[in-house]
Amino acid sequence: MMQGEKFALPMLPLRGIVVFPSTITNFEVVRETSLKALDKVMEKDARIFLVTQKNPRMESPEREDIFSVGVIAKVRHILKISGGMVRVLAEGLQRARLIEYTLEDCYMATVEDCTQSAFKGEKAAAYMRSLIEKYEEFGLASNRVSQEALLALSEIKSPSRLADTVAVGLVKEIPEKQGILETLDIEERLQKVINHAVREKNIAMIESEISKKTKSRLEQTQKEHYLREQIRSIQSSLGEEENPESEADKIKAYVKTMPVAEDTKEKLQKEAARMEHMNMQSPDYNVMLNYFEWIMALPFRKYTVDDIDIARAKKALNRHHYGMTKVKERILEYLSICKLTGKVQGNILCFIGPPGVGKTSIAKAIAEAMGRKFVRMSLGGVRDEAEIRGHRRTYVGSIPGRIISNIRRAGTMNPVFLLDEIDKMASDFRGDPTAALLEVLDEEVNQTFQDHYLDIDFDLSGVMFIATANNADDIPPALYDRMEIIELDSYTPYEKEQIALRHLISKQLEKHGMNKEILHIQPSAVRAIISGYTRESGVRELERCIADICRKAAKAYVEKGDRILVKKNNLVKYLGNPRYMDTKLPKEAAVGTAIGLAWTRAGGTTLPIEVSVMEGSGETELTGQMGDVMKESAKTAISLVRSHAESLGISAEFHKKKDIHIHIPEGAVPKDGPSAGITMALAVASALSGRKVRRDIAMTGEVTLSGHVLMIGGLREKTFAAYRAGIYNVILPKDNMVDLEEIPKEIRSKLHFFPVTEFREVVEIGLGQEKQHAD
Repeated sequence: MMQGEKFALPMLPLRGIVVFPSTITNFEVVRETSLKALDKVMEKDARIFLVTQKNPRMESPEREDIFSVGVIAKVRHILKISGGMVRVLAEGLQRARLIEYTLEDCYMATVEDCTQSAFKGEKAAAYMRSLIEKYEEFGLASNRVSQEALLALSEIKSPSRLADTVAVGLVKEIPEKQGILETLDIEERLQKVINHAVREKNIAMIESEISKKTKSRLEQTQKEHYLREQIRSIQSSLGEEENPESEADKIKAYVKTMPVAEDTKEKLQKEAARMEHMNMQSPDYNVMLNYFEWIMALPFRKYTVDDIDIARAKKALNRHHYGMTKVKERILEYLSICKLTGKVQGNILCFIGPPGVGKTSIAKAIAEAMGRKFVRMSLGGVRDEAEIRGHRRTYVGSIPGRIISNIRRAGTMNPVFLLDEIDKMASDFRGDPTAALLEVLDEEVNQTFQDHYLDIDFDLSGVMFIATANNADDIPPALYDRMEIIELDSYTPYEKEQIALRHLISKQLEKHGMNKEILHIQPSAVRAIISGYTRESGVRELERCIADICRKAAKAYVEKGDRILVKKNNLVKYLGNPRYMDTKLPKEAAVGTAIGLAWTRAGGTTLPIEVSVMEGSGETELTGQMGDVMKESAKTAISLVRSHAESLGISAEFHKKKDIHIHIPEGAVPKDGPSAGITMALAVASALSGRKVRRDIAMTGEVTLSGHVLMIGGLREKTFAAYRAGIYNVILPKDNMVDLEEIPKEIRSKLHFFPVTEFREVVEIGLGQEKQHAD
């Protein structure tokens, strides 16, 4: 028989069986069309085309219901059994592909021989030996293959026949068997069967392990049950049955030794005595048992000894953070006082700053410097007072509050306790957690803090509480009053670069199993990431970008094994195109457009303000998602310009004949605050007078109706935004000149500041001639 030779044969669709060449299979036939096909087979040369149905439940399969590849087989024996059923014994001869078929009284098919040419040589021998070895391993793991079967396989000389023979006994699922049957390339088929043998061996080993564990567990359980019954019998005979009151006795003995006040001991003894008379099966008994388990787990009078070494503390702070000179100095002052007094002094420290600037890690560094345990409690989204004070024991499933739970976790009475995101608490019908937190933080009363679940005094005076927040305005006033605010400002681009080079890159290299010999990120690439791929005050997004580079570099190194160098020029390969483009100066000065500076929780940003004046009836339109304060600033700006109309060369009747439209781009982003006052006033003055606003200047400041310019906050972040945008001239309130010291010298030296006290000064500068800036 030759490959490609065609045959016209009776066809028998099989249900749930895949027949392979060189194997003998028996199956039962009951369908009328199949019985007639067998009759035709026996009239001729006993050859038939056997092919598997895709759906075994289908009685009359169509072409799409039958697989394309089957086997030409020779019928060796037919046996009629009861019920009109026939049992057939057939031997597979060769693979064949179904071309077409007809159905009259039975299926008649035209098929094409698709047997591949022989696979010979050393490679074939290696595949055959590997297959027999893997199948033998499967047999040892599963205990399902006899030595006779392995011996018979070793005598097979044909690679194709060996693969088919093993597949018959090894592969269970019909789709997988059919997949092997349809694999005409002999080398590929051998590899598939080897893979199946390895997988089945692994499955058999896992099944064996599970079986052993289950058997061992059952035997151990039965043994323990038997021994317990024996112990009960012996104790009963000796009159030494277990005393159900022994648990209460243990609790009473523990309470006697507790290092607490006598009134607390007396109260706990009464609770233990009440528990002593309860039925062990009652729910109340379990509630009391759980209560005393909490009492016994708390670290009463257990303190870690403070080991405050200022030099070590300074090293710990410098190791975890770059920059932040003032913040570090304040923390060292705080620790020095703690060392001198021997106890925590002063208000609660509260670190306020945008996300990612290191508030939480500073708290960890303080704990490390003091040699204390560190615990953290996130207050974001906390609305239930019981989260702080706990639930009363009358409620089902009651537990202590998270303050007590974290003290238990710390194992000492004086941990460093971080109250994270204190500005994100809220209150509703379940109570006000802010009010509950007042008792925790007030050093005058927290010596006798009472958790609703424990219902006894608990001393929190030794705990060093530290809070963090993103926005001081969102902290409830009562809490704000009890804390000392330490602001963590945004990082400068230079500081971000140093943090990445000193900390983030090495951290991510270790995390991804690499070192500098495998991946090197140049400083120029770090600067490009900071300017083109991140817009943040902290370094979280910068760290994510470095992690992205490490992942892609790890894949490239595993594939090729070459050292990887990330430069500014090839950064797009790892991070894609830059997400942010630096805002450049407008090409030319424009009428009615001024650039303001704004503070956001993610840092500073430029705030272009556009004003358009049209003929009309004095209408004013404000767009761009302005908040109430900013809308008031816009109205103040219009009134201010109206009062200075004569000096500005503007018609005094403009408020009757002109419509003014003030717009702040990025309308989907909410904006609010008073510091855009002078920017709006200058843009309105420009639009009405027709004079162009300098394109090289940005400004910030609140303005009054009388034209006074008032000081603003967030100057540091706002100047960073101007610097990033390439604007080196900044108008600011004169009262804010004292804040210039907060701006790093490397940025401050490149900027030119115009301090103003009156709006007329803003007009003279903003509507004057541009100054050339020398980089």
